[in-house]
Amino acid sequence: MKTNTIIQEEILFFLYHNKYFNKRHTPISNVCNKLSQIPCKHVKNELKNLYKLKMIRFKKTQHGTDVYLNVKMKKEIENIISEKLQSWYSL
Repeated sequence: MKTNTIIQEEILFFLYHNKYFNKRHTPISNVCNKLSQIPCKHVKNELKNLYKLKMIRFKKTQHGTDVYLNVKMKKEIENIISEKLQSWYSL
């Protein structure tokens, strides 16, 4: 089982990699599907924790609740996922 910080890092990297900031958002189910190696209930718990840390925001839509990154916390998010970003950019 992955630890909470690793799950949070995976979620933040997925949202950052796909540029889900402000007007661009995605349903929570898409985050669960993309991180299929992690059980969805763990992903949802970590989304709540990230919301409490103000790293992400929720948006109510007609099809349910969507999630996106808080642009005001971009530097902190980049610090958390810095290792993944370096390996991603080095390819």
